[in-house]
Amino acid sequence: MNNLRRFILKYHFVILFILLEVISILLLANSQRFHRNRLVNTTNDAVGKVYEWSSEVSNYFRLNNANKQLAEENAMLRQQLSVVYDTTTCTYDITKGDTLFKYIPAQVVNNSTNQVNNYIIINKGSLDGIERDMSVISTDGIVGVVTDVSRHYASIMSLLHSKCVVGVRIKQSQELASLKWETNNYRYGMVEDIPTHILLEKGDTILTSSHSYIFPEDLMVGTVEEFYPTAVDALNKAKVRFATDFATLRHVYVIKDLHKPELDSLKARLQ
Repeated sequence: MNNLRRFILKYHFVILFILLEVISILLLANSQRFHRNRLVNTTNDAVGKVYEWSSEVSNYFRLNNANKQLAEENAMLRQQLSVVYDTTTCTYDITKGDTLFKYIPAQVVNNSTNQVNNYIIINKGSLDGIERDMSVISTDGIVGVVTDVSRHYASIMSLLHSKCVVGVRIKQSQELASLKWETNNYRYGMVEDIPTHILLEKGDTILTSSHSYIFPEDLMVGTVEEFYPTAVDALNKAKVRFATDFATLRHVYVIKDLHKPELDSLKARLQ
């Protein structure tokens, strides 16, 4: 209380001046319509700007929930589009619900790109239906394969791993090849076993093949950056720019093949 009294005594002239200014503005605004309208408009602009800033701050803190909701909606849309093609009627049927794959959205909680063997950890686990050997994709392209699962988390062997080999297909020629990571750069991989009669150009598209037991076919892998034809009678290679940017990876989709148990049963009988 004493501090307040000392503050008022010290600055009483300034306080009196501000008070008189406020009273003068209010009297002027009430006496003249023009000044009153100007004051109201100025006040509305100021209040509106404050509300706008407040809304922007609130929207920023809601981005995480918004991204999670969008990821779930995208997973649902992907699942609806993943349907069986009816060869008898030449149409896609999304009403029967006979989808081949289920998409589970997840968020990346840990990721490495500068190791020889790189892994990704996501915030979904066995309680969410995640299992080993499930394929993982981003909105841009393939990411990797689930290797270990706990109740709430799962680890993924990304394409940036020395032992990761993916069966791919060259879109332009339909030829099959294999993809490995041998560049030590998180943006690029190497496509090997390209037949000698196939000549690739920069920008050619590389997709997953139907021979892959992990990834569904026709998923985006990347585009050709450089082509390395061999001088002798051997298979060619190509440097591929990954469609997925692993350095900025935040959200992924884990793909559950609903027909995998049936396929595994058939393969077991053939062995």
